[in-house]
Amino acid sequence: MHRFSTFTKLQEMAAVNISDLDSEFLTRALKVTSFNLSSADFQTLKYKAEIQHLFHLHFFKKFDLSKTISGDITVNKGNAIIKELKQMNSKAFNALHFYNLKGVGPGEATLFFICDKAKLGGGGSAGVDIMIGGKKYEVKAVTYSKATNSVAGFKLGGTVPLGDLVTKAVGLKNSLGLTTAGKGQAEVNKTQIEEIKKKYPKEWNEIETKYGRVAQAYFGNTDVIFINNNNTSGRLSSNGGGEILAIKKVRFNDIKIEQITQGTIKPRVQL
Repeated sequence: MHRFSTFTKLQEMAAVNISDLDSEFLTRALKVTSFNLSSADFQTLKYKAEIQHLFHLHFFKKFDLSKTISGDITVNKGNAIIKELKQMNSKAFNALHFYNLKGVGPGEATLFFICDKAKLGGGGSAGVDIMIGGKKYEVKAVTYSKATNSVAGFKLGGTVPLGDLVTKAVGLKNSLGLTTAGKGQAEVNKTQIEEIKKKYPKEWNEIETKYGRVAQAYFGNTDVIFINNNNTSGRLSSNGGGEILAIKKVRFNDIKIEQITQGTIKPRVQL
């Protein structure tokens, strides 16, 4: 008797009218923001169509996949699609921009999705973040200053030797009696750099010149795709966030020192 009652109850529950369910809750519960994918899946074209299909199905259903870029990327071609995706579903685009893959930076999954021939370089390809057809690119997610048309908020690869330049810069800072609270004694911020320039213009110019040469050697002749990473707590800025700012080769005259933090030098690059 008890088993029959339980079965009857289950039938009644199963027969609940769909209109009585909380559709807002169901929509939220069913929302997919990531898939069971690894970085290696993005380092080949083998699963390109399948991954594009997943992002299309769960992120951008109304996007016409025939609009993806079949050849090489340009700023205009890339941004035309990116702006459409942002307008279509800004939350989904935000998830795509910051897609969580080991060793993959912001914006790289976006480029993989919108470019049919794009595959990511992976940790083993130094200085190459993405390959589109036979062409190699480095990708830098950056903070953008419209006032100066320059970008910052990134660093060179971890293998670039900068210790000697950092030591010299910190020495100039200390000679001026400038201090940084907490664990920042080996850091030199933008305000402190301006003070050093006034007191030690020659010495600072030597440091910046040496850094510029090291940085230019790091960038080499590879085109860099600079992507606007302006965001607040992981939410992209509505004003250009996630869009391509420039695709260019970085030259010596483009490079300045923005700040020294976390034991390394971060540049500012003129676009």
